[in-house]
Amino acid sequence: MTLNFVAPDAGAWIVDALQSQGRDAQTANLVSGQVPASYAAYARIFHPAMGLDGQPVSWGEIAARRGSTMHPLAQFAALSGIGEDGVPLAEDSWEGEAPGWDGLGAQELAAIAPLLVANTQSPDEIYLALWNGLAFIHGGDQVEIIIEDDPALSMEQNLVRAAELAAAAKAPAFSHEDRNGPTLTIGSGYRSFYLFSGDGTDLRSPLWARTSLGEQRQSPNLAWPQDRAWILSTELYEDSTIVGGSKELINALLACPGVEALEVSADARLDAQGDTHNQLPIPDATPFDPEELAGEYFAGEEN
Repeated sequence: MTLNFVAPDAGAWIVDALQSQGRDAQTANLVSGQVPASYAAYARIFHPAMGLDGQPVSWGEIAARRGSTMHPLAQFAALSGIGEDGVPLAEDSWEGEAPGWDGLGAQELAAIAPLLVANTQSPDEIYLALWNGLAFIHGGDQVEIIIEDDPALSMEQNLVRAAELAAAAKAPAFSHEDRNGPTLTIGSGYRSFYLFSGDGTDLRSPLWARTSLGEQRQSPNLAWPQDRAWILSTELYEDSTIVGGSKELINALLACPGVEALEVSADARLDAQGDTHNQLPIPDATPFDPEELAGEYFAGEEN
C-alpha cells in the first residue's frame, strides 16, 4: 500500500488526551506527557548505541562493562559516561557512539511491526506521523550533499555536473500543497507532524518519498491503528521509543529478539531525574595549566 496524506483530525484524540493529562513542566517528561495514559501497559524500547567496530551495542551490554545499572528509566549519559555532545565525562566512559537522533532503527521497527499488526483489529488502517522539519521534505540548503569530481570530466564539466546533482538533491520531496497543508500539532510548536494512512507493510518500512538521493525511509514519530489498540511514539531527538498497548502486546515486545525493551508505567519519568540508579559523571573543570604540564614533562626528562 502507498502512504497517503490525510487530515490531522485522525490524531486529535492524542492532542485531547495529552491536554487532559496536563502539559506543564511537571508532566512533560513523563510517559503520560508523550502518549495517552489509557493503555494497560507500556514498554520503553532503547535505541542501540554503536561500538567502535560499527556494530550495534545494547544499553545492557554497556552497563555491564561499566558496572552501571540498566533499568527501565536509565539515561544513556549517566549509564555510559558519555555526554550529550559525545564527549567522555569520566575515565571509565564507554568507548563508542551514543544512539542516533533519527528515531527507532530500521531493524528494530521491522522486528516489532508484526507484533503491533497482530495486536489490532484494523491492521490495514494504520496512521503514521512524520515530523515536518525533516530536511528532505522541504529541500533547499537543509539538505547536505557531498559531490566528488568525476576524473573523466573537465573542471567546467564537473562544475555543471555538481550544480545539476545539487539541484536535484535539494528539490523538495513533498509537493508545495502537501508541505503547506495542515499538520498534527501536539503541545509546543516544534511537535508538528504530517499525517499519513497506510497498512502493516508501511509500518514495517515506511517509504515517505523517492528522491535523487534514494528512498527516504525512517521510523515514524507516531503510529497507531484505526482502533487505537496501541500507540508508538518517538519524541524528537530522543534515544528511546514508547509503546502503549495491551499487557499481551507489551509482553511480546519485551520478549522480541533483537529488541531491548523494558516495561514502564504511565507516570514514569523519562528525563535525567528518572535515573536514580546511575549518577552522571561530573566532567573535570580544572583549567589547563601549560606551565604545569611543561614542568612535568621536563622533570620526566631529567629522570
